[in-house]
Amino acid sequence: MDELLRERDILNKNMLKAVNATQKHIDLVKLHEQAKRNLEEEIQSYKEEAQKQRKIIFHLEKERDRYINQASDLTQKADSGGMAWPLDKGKG
Repeated sequence: MDELLRERDILNKNMLKAVNATQKHIDLVKLHEQAKRNLEEEIQSYKEEAQKQRKIIFHLEKERDRYINQASDLTQKADSGGMAWPLDKGKG
């Protein structure tokens, strides 16, 4: 009878160890899942920010092109109209 009690105690002890180990693994899995969710949210945030920056770049490039065209038009008008550039006034 004592031997059975001792065996039961050993089995209970082993079961508790297994339960504790299983709980630690469950906790680790939950922690990793939360970390994964956080990283996915961070990646999504970076993607959204990159999209915003692409839009800004697009608009800046359009604005640059518009200014280039305006400068070219003004240069052509000045050259064809015989207008002297402000810096050319002191030269001649």
